This record gives sequence, C-alpha cells and structure tokens, in this order.
Amino acid sequence: MRKILLLHTGGTLGMAPSGEPASLAPGPFLELLLEQVPELGQLAELAVEVPYNQDSACLEPANILALARRVRDAARDFDGFVIIHGTDTMAFTASCLGFLLPDLGKPVVLTGSQRPLAFVRSDARSNLVNAVDLACRAIPEVGICFGTHWLRGVATDKLSVSQFEAFESPNLAPLAEIGAEIRLHPEVGQFLRQVPAGLGGDLDLNIHTVTPHPGMAWFPAPAGAKAVLIQAFGAGNLPMDRADLVAFLEDCQLRRLPVVVTSQCAYGGVDLSAYELGRKIEEMDGISGGLHTRWTALAKLGLVLGAGGGIAETREAFRIAWAGEPMPEGAWPQA
Repeated sequence: MRKILLLHTGGTLGMAPSGEPASLAPGPFLELLLEQVPELGQLAELAVEVPYNQDSACLEPANILALARRVRDAARDFDGFVIIHGTDTMAFTASCLGFLLPDLGKPVVLTGSQRPLAFVRSDARSNLVNAVDLACRAIPEVGICFGTHWLRGVATDKLSVSQFEAFESPNLAPLAEIGAEIRLHPEVGQFLRQVPAGLGGDLDLNIHTVTPHPGMAWFPAPAGAKAVLIQAFGAGNLPMDRADLVAFLEDCQLRRLPVVVTSQCAYGGVDLSAYELGRKIEEMDGISGGLHTRWTALAKLGLVLGAGGGIAETREAFRIAWAGEPMPEGAWPQA
C-alpha cells in the first residue's frame, strides 16, 4: 500500500460539534479518522501529524513555509501528502505550496470541508477519501480536492461559503473530475517548472492590497509597504482621470514599489493594452497580473519580495508561468 502523510492544520473538518477546534493529538486523530472513515485504511497506510490546529483565517507566512519544509523533508518516506486545511485561506496556501514544491515529484492534495466530520451530514468523508485516493496516484501536482474536482493550487479560488462545491479554477480545466470514476485531465502533471532559484526562504507579505470601487479616494501606500496589489475593474481598468490615483501611482514609482494589477472578475484576466485606461496604468509602471487569481498573485509577489526582488524581478515573475498557473496565451499551460 502507498504510504501517505496526512498533515492536519485545522479548519472545519476537525472541529467539535460545538464549532470549536477539537484538541487533536496525532495518534487519537488517526484513530478517529479510521473509525469514522474506515475506507481510508483500505486506500493507504496513513501517518498523521498535526503541525498546528487553528482557524485558517489566522494563517501566517511562517505556517506555510513550515508546511513546505515538512513536506520536502518527508518526501523520501512517503508516496504522497494530504493537507487538511481550513477553507478560508486554502487557495492561498495552495498557491504558495504550488510555487514552493513544483519539483517534489509527488502529489500534495489539500482538502477540508464545509461541515465538520462529526456531523451526520458532512462533506468531510468524501473529501478525505478522494484526497487520499489522489495522493496515492503518483501525480506530481499540488492541488485542492474538494467536492467533485481536483484543482491545480496555483489556479484556484474559493467561490462559496456554504456549497460543497466550494472551489473553482476559473481559467484552467480541473486536474481531475471526481464521480463514480476519477477522470484525470490528459495533461495532468505536465507543465514547465521554472520557479527562479533562491525563492522560498521567506514569504514577505508587506503588500498593500487595494480593491477599488467607484468614487473611492486614493491615499499613498502605507510606510513599510514593499509592493502594491490592485484588483482593478474588468481587464485592468482604473479611473485614471482622478488626480489622487495618478498621485498614488507616482508615489509608488518614486518609492520603487512594484504595482501588480489583477482583475475583480473571476473569469478572464488583465490585459493592460486592451483599453486606454489600462495603457495609462502600464505607462506608470503597472504590471499586468494576467490570469493570476488574487491568491496566486499574492503568493508570487510575496515570494519575489521574500527573495529581495523589486520591480524588475516582479515584472519577470508575472511574464511567465512558474508552476503551471494559467497564462493569457493558452487555457492549459503546455510543457
């Protein structure tokens, strides 16, 4: 049987019926899993670790970096990995791990649930079974298994707070569709791995994020910000007729802050050359986020900053796919 390491980090799946995080030690938690979901023992030889047990809204960069190190350190001893994670920030963790572990050569499957395993009506059981099944399949991908799909981590976003089909990869086909059979995409695991050397020592999230709305006043990025991430309208439009926005961008130029522009739209992405407003942003050193989701853009920018990169390194990072994230030139990144 395949040896799978299950890393429990918290979230709804392991909560007590009261809604509070359960107090979980690895041994008792494994016994609980095998008691409530005995199918897991038929799929794999499981080992369980609990690196931390907290609501994913409390996630810190150090947590993600520690997860990546643990997976890499254990790669010789296990055939695959399942990470139980809260849904709120799962897409961000999946994006970071997708960039930190693209060369692992083994499956890393993130999952969780919308209702605790302790509930009679829960999606936890099926998500766990599917995640362990996928982790046994020797597919070199980092992705989220939730509901009826396995989605590449660097292309995924959470779209629902209550639906069992909570996640989607709007601009990339699923890695797998899960029904009576698990149907893998024919090009699963096939992507160029071109993460720059020297990344992963730090994840610097001193990033000023802005989601504009009509009539919003623009103020300079706070002191200490090392970059700016703007979720613009549509294909990357902003009200460039506003003097305060122009002053905001001029201040970023003066302070040498990378400014990355993504879209508020889930489908499609940013093309700053498409409209006059976007072209004006580009003229003021704005960097197109293309088809990057908000979480993937944040993860990539944080890793660039963590390695000491600036505007040039950020511009190059968003020009190419590091680990199979969708790029404007194609719906499925080719190896």
